[in-house]
Amino acid sequence: MLVGALLWLLLIVVSVTEAWSNDRPNIVVFLVDDMGIMDTSVPFLQDSDGQPKREPLNDFYHTLGMERLARQGVRFNDFHAFNVCSPTRISLHTGQNAARHRTTNWINPAQNNPGTRGPRDWNWAGLTENQVTLPRQLREAGYRTIHIGKAHFGPNNYPGSDPNGTVGLMNARRLI
Repeated sequence: MLVGALLWLLLIVVSVTEAWSNDRPNIVVFLVDDMGIMDTSVPFLQDSDGQPKREPLNDFYHTLGMERLARQGVRFNDFHAFNVCSPTRISLHTGQNAARHRTTNWINPAQNNPGTRGPRDWNWAGLTENQVTLPRQLREAGYRTIHIGKAHFGPNNYPGSDPNGTVGLMNARRLI
């Protein structure tokens, strides 16, 4: 585990178990908050030729499972995130930038928290039922999806609420 880091793991695992779908690739997406680009033994930085470039901290950590996934799959090394979790999570699911989905701050599950300088029309409600999401599109294409970990897609009693809550569990299944 990462020393001294607050680590929340959003793991979306899409697996295909039906025999007819052997030609489809398995898709695994990790979204890890507060993880540095050298906080794993898998190098995410690259040299001028686009090849993985090891840094000293890559040798400090031993993340063998991540190494195996990187060897067997596709390793993305051009990634962008927002400074807080909710906009990043919603952007990952919808493919939209925060300027479009208007969730520009972390979503407090209990109260609207735009702050004194926050935008007036920001989207505190998070994901809504009418938004197109990657997991929903994959399910419609025949994949089975599962979400494990912190969701933080919307406040309590809203459609995008955290699936760990009773209301959120029902709604999140419809949303993602």
